Amino acid sequence: MHRPAVSKRTVHMPEKLLDDFLDLDPFAAEVKRHPRTVRRWLDQPRGLPYTRIGNRILIHIPTAREWMLGRMRNRNPRTKRRSAGHQWPSS
Repeated sequence: MHRPAVSKRTVHMPEKLLDDFLDLDPFAAEVKRHPRTVRRWLDQPRGLPYTRIGNRILIHIPTAREWMLGRMRNRNPRTKRRSAGHQWPSS
């Protein structure tokens, strides 16, 4: 009996279509930011991606995670760190 080829690549399919999405307010609570801050992120030129269904703003969690990781910054290499024992000169 011949079996069809099975792809080894697995795609995550949520049980329900909107399982990977959060409304704006629950998303803001999850990232511990005020909903107005999240709205500012949405309005930036390269801001947080979202979709709208009716008047609901829905944020796709995996995409939001990628957006946040893409915004990570390294410490400025030119900035010198003060040692823990450094004392400011007294005047």
